[in-house]
Amino acid sequence: MKRLIIFFCIFFPSGLAAQKGSISGYVRAINGEAIEAATLVIKNTTLGTVTNREGFYKINNINPGTYIIRASLIGYETREETITVLEGDNYADFDLDETNINLNEVVVTGTRSEKALKNVPVITQVINARRMIDLGITSVTGALQNMVPGLDIGQFGTRATVTLQGMDAKYVLFLVDGERIAGEISGDIDYSMLNLENIDRIEVIKGASSSLYGSNAIGGVINIITKKIDEPFDSRIYSRYSAFNEFTSGGEVSFKKGMAGSRTSFNFSHHDGYDITPETPYEWTQNPYNSFSVNQKFEIIPSWRFSLTPYFGYYRFERGNVSARPVHDLYTDIKAGLKGEYYFGEHSVDFSYYRDRYNTFNVYELLNNQKDTASYDIIQTVRTQGNFKISEINTLTAGLEYNYEKLFSDRIEEGIKNAGEAVFYIQEDISPGELWNIIAGVRVSYHSNYGFNAAPKLSLLFKPGFGNLRASAGTGFRSPALKELYMNFDHFGEWYLMGNPELRPETSLYVSGSYEFSKPWNNSSVSVFHNTLSDMITDRWLPDTNRLTRKYENVASASVSGLDFLSKQKIFKGLWINIGYNYVHSHDNQTGLQLYGTTKHSGNISSDYNFRKKNYSLTIQLLCKLMGEKFYEITDEGIDRDRPFSTWRLTVSQEYKWLRLTTGVDNIFNLVIPHNNNYISPGRRFFVGTNIDFGKIR
Repeated sequence: MKRLIIFFCIFFPSGLAAQKGSISGYVRAINGEAIEAATLVIKNTTLGTVTNREGFYKINNINPGTYIIRASLIGYETREETITVLEGDNYADFDLDETNINLNEVVVTGTRSEKALKNVPVITQVINARRMIDLGITSVTGALQNMVPGLDIGQFGTRATVTLQGMDAKYVLFLVDGERIAGEISGDIDYSMLNLENIDRIEVIKGASSSLYGSNAIGGVINIITKKIDEPFDSRIYSRYSAFNEFTSGGEVSFKKGMAGSRTSFNFSHHDGYDITPETPYEWTQNPYNSFSVNQKFEIIPSWRFSLTPYFGYYRFERGNVSARPVHDLYTDIKAGLKGEYYFGEHSVDFSYYRDRYNTFNVYELLNNQKDTASYDIIQTVRTQGNFKISEINTLTAGLEYNYEKLFSDRIEEGIKNAGEAVFYIQEDISPGELWNIIAGVRVSYHSNYGFNAAPKLSLLFKPGFGNLRASAGTGFRSPALKELYMNFDHFGEWYLMGNPELRPETSLYVSGSYEFSKPWNNSSVSVFHNTLSDMITDRWLPDTNRLTRKYENVASASVSGLDFLSKQKIFKGLWINIGYNYVHSHDNQTGLQLYGTTKHSGNISSDYNFRKKNYSLTIQLLCKLMGEKFYEITDEGIDRDRPFSTWRLTVSQEYKWLRLTTGVDNIFNLVIPHNNNYISPGRRFFVGTNIDFGKIR
């Protein structure tokens, strides 16, 4: 009994303190208008809330002491204040500046800990939910393609493919709240299962991140951060309609009361499909489909120090059949997890368990739609991590992790294969003065198939007064995927792809440097990078075989170098011009040829106009996406490549109180390019969408 009492004293101290304090106040814009739905968070605690229509907030049950409270809202500059809380009522008001450049925004991916964007030694691009809604974007791939220079969305068969800075998706690690996603095919996951309604922001880091995230992070990390439960009650529904009967609808409902909170989001999508290659009537460019997803998150807060977050999600995607074969595909995904966080002083410890199972079924239409399992992929992760404030200039992050993957496929002779990996990682974050930040880390892992591996990384940030200078160097590795090792794939008898159990892990050395200039009217950055890969895994044609056969092999090495340029310029109040450009020079070090499926030049240009009054806002964006020639390979007929192109998109979004109306046109100039994996579009398409926020109806 004595031990039980001590346990509750440590983890649930809220009921033991006789006297508590509270903080209340108003959050306003510089012009004095109240700011609704601003988030107030007390750092290093589980406490927080949002403002009401009058801009008022109140946080209760605070132990007396000194805290840092953060006020933030998309479209305004984040502000932090140090406040001493006494017993009883305490007051603090916040005045926030409107801005399109919020370098105080907090990100987590680059360092696995909360850090202001301006203080991260690796350039991180953030795409927030409000901007995606304003632009009428309904998918993660649409957001990435339109907003991240150097990121290219193509198509392989019926699936979307991603390339980042010349590196295809198997070198880019996709995460949801820091957790891996099951069900990859040729490196790409099923991007359709990422429900945009559940997303708070997307953080994009280009370059090697294996020191924190391990295999697959050679080329970068894209971390999708889901929404937190902040408001006492919130509910909304949305819908969008476009050509070819493309319809998306969904919504969410959330509440938070006392020690408990809940958020439920759901999404339904339908598409009739289209074909821009009539010479192949049984292979459409875009197959018809129906999809549904639901995500549930709970939040349990026994005390101001401790929180538990259980969550689960379900996804179903059924592809329509346009072929002569009476069989079509069905995909499902079931995920669940639990995360706990505990704060003590300026330190924190968290733990998590995550499981994700992705299933592929064959549905037989002549057998009353009976189905059998073609494959399943299971990922499980257990992790614990601590963030320790060693001193005013030194923060230590350390973690233990175990990853397990199990793969079944009717294309694997033995049926089932699995692999495990035990991991320890450690990182030092040192700020020896206001001008410097140094982050050094290493990840040591033991893989069940490949033994020990260590991936160190060093990142520097220097602020000399005329901008920010950043530099990074690190090694990376990627263990062969189970599908590359064991799966044999027959493409309808046309060609055959063989796995190779003798594959070796890929390794890389990445270096980068960047300069960033920032003023209230301009934020610009230029980055250069070089990535050398050894034992690169690719599939190659086998000579002297009875049929067209490809096999996964390790090749000598490859190099990818390039430049990134980003600029956001204010023209006058409300009008901004955004420019992004990416240059990539990639080649096989053995043959000297450009790497398969890479583009040297890409970029985007957009003009954004924002007008805001008390209950009304207007956003107009004109976006141009530029894509250079994409190289594939040299054949007997010549060079296989896709032509360069540009595409334009116009979006108008208006919000009045609780109602948002979005209209626009995609592919304004009606560009159609058949047989181009780099650009898939049936031509000009108009779209209209609505969003009703019931939480604002009062």
